[in-house]
Amino acid sequence: MNEEQIFQQINLVRKGTLKELDRVTEEQADTQPEGFKNTIRWNLGHIYVVQNALIAKYGGKSLETPSRYLELFAPGTAPSDWQGDVPSLAELKQQLEEQPAKLKEVLTGQLDDEATGDFLSLQTVGEILNFSLYHEGVHTGTIKSLKGCITE
Repeated sequence: MNEEQIFQQINLVRKGTLKELDRVTEEQADTQPEGFKNTIRWNLGHIYVVQNALIAKYGGKSLETPSRYLELFAPGTAPSDWQGDVPSLAELKQQLEEQPAKLKEVLTGQLDDEATGDFLSLQTVGEILNFSLYHEGVHTGTIKSLKGCITE
């Protein structure tokens, strides 16, 4: 798979994630049905944060993530622990819409670069980026399940 195909795949996956926001209200985004550990809003922010964090930590590439996002959406965080303002759905949507272009800008020509740390035995920046698509798919599936519980 060549580099352009990988960036096209990122766009395709992200469009699917963003489609799940159709007709979701701010209230629904914060509803946590029984049996779920988080909310739609948390999953959206988590997708954004983890993709940037994986590329920064293991890919050695500079991607800025608002520190507030790290506090709210990093692994191990939960909406029940949130204090203060959280990003609106419109803000999260904008960040998620812009992220694929930022990734392409930062990573073009560097997907074969060696990873800077050991993450699941992934060897290159491109492999880490591909893993982030799997991660996004898992959380998009959770968002779909949450929507099914909330909108029924």
